[in-house]
Formats: sequence, structure tokens, C-alpha cells
Amino acid sequence: MEVEIISNESIKPSSPTEDHLKTFKLSCLDRYRPSEYIPLILFYTPDPTYTNFDSISDRLKKSLSETLTRFYPIAGRIRDNNTWVECNDEGVEYIETRINGKVSDFTMTSKLLHQLVPVHNNLATEVPAVIQVNFFECGGVAITVCISHKIGDTSTYATFINSWAATARRAPADQVACPSFDSQSLFPILVPDTDTDWRGYGSSDEEENENLVTKRLVFDGEKVNALRERIGDTLTTLKYPTRVEAVSALIWKSAIEARLATSPEPEDDLKPEIVSEMNIVVNVRKKMDPPLADSSFGNIFSMATAKASITSAGVYFDDLVGQIRIAISRIDGDHVKKMQNDEHSDDEEEGYDHDHDDDDNDYWLMSWCNFPLYEIDFGFGKPDWVTTDALEVLDENDIYLMDTRVGKGVEAWIKLEKQKMDMFLKNQELLEFATFFD
Repeated sequence: MEVEIISNESIKPSSPTEDHLKTFKLSCLDRYRPSEYIPLILFYTPDPTYTNFDSISDRLKKSLSETLTRFYPIAGRIRDNNTWVECNDEGVEYIETRINGKVSDFTMTSKLLHQLVPVHNNLATEVPAVIQVNFFECGGVAITVCISHKIGDTSTYATFINSWAATARRAPADQVACPSFDSQSLFPILVPDTDTDWRGYGSSDEEENENLVTKRLVFDGEKVNALRERIGDTLTTLKYPTRVEAVSALIWKSAIEARLATSPEPEDDLKPEIVSEMNIVVNVRKKMDPPLADSSFGNIFSMATAKASITSAGVYFDDLVGQIRIAISRIDGDHVKKMQNDEHSDDEEEGYDHDHDDDDNDYWLMSWCNFPLYEIDFGFGKPDWVTTDALEVLDENDIYLMDTRVGKGVEAWIKLEKQKMDMFLKNQELLEFATFFD
């Protein structure tokens, strides 16, 4: 598949940033985030009246320039060991490509997605954002947005891209989101830290491991409802599971069983207790008093750790759902107050077991479900598919959940060691509800 770069430029804010806004301090939550890009790829099949690529290009660049005036830190440069952003209006790197293929070529296999991504992770320590717009010969468009995790989370992504899209389609002013920059004052850096570029969740090993396999699972809406019904029938004191609880519990259960099936039996009868952890990213904007708006800019989340003890009888859905719900419930107002006082870092969350060393049985869950990513309309329709470059983004035992375009389905990405993945793919309970894709 030939991907030809046809332009590479910097898009700057349409209006200069005011002098008193030139220095944007990062928060104590930002400092624990890695300096890496997490690509968000949006696929479109534009209406025939919008297939003039030059017109689309002009619209995207002009509206991006206007949007950067509101989101001025994204057009700046990260300075001084990732502690502040110099809002100097240098702009975002903006790349356009032409592809002699069809959108369907890329949506059928994840191995090609990497070609749609401007892979410049080495820039993420300084350049907040890189954008690549890919024009297909079939008339399709794929817009890839990479924002450094150092300055923002998924909610920041969704707010920025929706605001850009609303500007591009000339939406009324009340539909154009404006960010609020209150994170630094609410979560100030109280103690200087010279080691601020920390992974935060998952593995920090940057070496390519050829023994790891990434797969995409799709749970359509009807299957998700059936799964929720099955789990709900076994629950006694817990409420009906959400679709994220149900899907993540099934994936966790299947991964645990794959791990047990591929683990050597102990040499004697004294089998140690097996504990598996699920570390879950939790958006804390609505857990604050008063709650923050979704448009609050920055990394405003915490980690919840669910733990499951695995007995000789195995592991059960209701237990995993309960542990997930309990872990998330601990991320409450009191927890947020501790975060505001910078009393802990994410590896010191309540419930985190420092003596627990079975990393191969620990998992890291990021859910992008319920974010308005399928509402992103630049003026040529809503996206047909929203995804990420999971092959590059995920570390071992990482799980990403995203909405499907239709209904209340869930798309999941997971990366496992090859032998464990082979067993995971054979799990009959999982296959009852999910369809696998390469």
C-alpha cells in the first residue's frame, strides 16, 4: 500500500496567545504521564459533494488554526523536564498524504493502521500534537490525531477534536467547546520531581517483543446485552453490570484462564495463592466537588486496582464484576482530595500490593467508551470507524475498550504473550460473545 506524503507544515493559532498565557504549568497528575502519543484515527466516507480534497484540506487547516487559539497549549512546546508548556504559537505538525488504496483495506486488518500514523514519539517530549490527514483514492478520509499524553487524557482528546470539527462545519457558537484550564490550580505540583516522565500504567519496556500478539475483539450490542443478562442472573447484592463492567470482566476472566492453562504446575502440592490485578483508568472530573466539566483540560484521572484471588475452582464472573465495581468506587471524593494534596502517586493507590510480583497475571484497562468520538463531524459526516494504532500503543496485558459505531457494542484491543493469546482465542465462553479480527 503506497502512502505518499504530499505536504508537511506547521499550523499555528489564528490569533497570537496573550502574554499572560504564555506559560502553562502542568499539574501533578500530568507529571506522572508518559511523553508518548496515543493516536486516535477517524475514518470517514464523505458525501460526494465533499470529495474535493483541496476544499477539505483548506477547511481542516483553517478550522484547526482557529481551534488552536482556544487550545493554545497544544500549539506550544513542552519545556523543562515536562513541567510546563511554553505557549509560543509554534503550532502543531500537520501532514497530508495520498493513498492509492481503499478505506476498507485498512479497516479489515490492523497491520496497516500504522501507515496512517505520524510516528514521531520522540517528539512527544516537546511537541504536544501531530496530525496526519490521509486522503484515499476511493474518496475516503482518515484523520489521525496524536496528542502527547503529557498534557492530556481521552477527555481532552474528545473535547479538542469535537471543538475542531464543530469549527470546521461552522456550527453555532454554543456547539463549539472551549476548554477550561483549571487542572494545575486544582492539582498543583507541590514537590519538585526530577523524574516526571513515568509510564503511569502498563509496562515501560520500549523494546519490541516479537512474542507479543495484538488482537481486536468486537462485541455487538445484542451480544453485550446477552452477556450483561447472564452476569446479572448470578449477582445477588450487586446492581446489574454496565456493558464496560461485563466486557472487561469477561476479557479478564478469559485472560486469567489462558494464563493458568499455559503456566507450569508447581513441583509440590503446596500451590501458592494466585492473585490477578486489573488496573483501571478512572476519569475523576465528575467525582470532584463541585464536579469539573468534561472540557477541563489535562490528565484528570486516577487508577483503580481490582484484585481477584484464583482458587482451585477457577474464577467467577460475579466476583470479577464485584471487584471491578468496588475498586472504582474507592476513587471517590476523599481519594480526589488526596490527589489534590499530591499525597500519593499512582503506584501507591489504595489496594495496590507492592509485594505482588505476578506481573504476567496483571492487566491494564483503558476505556474510551461513552466519549463522543462517533459524533466528530467535520462537515462531511460522522466517522464510520474510530480506532487507534493498537499494535504500537499497547504494552503486554494492556486492554483498550472503545464504542462500536452502531448500537451499544464494544470494540476491544488486547495484547498478550503469544502462547497465552493462543489459549485466549480458544476460550469458548469468550467466543460465544466476541468476534476476533487481526
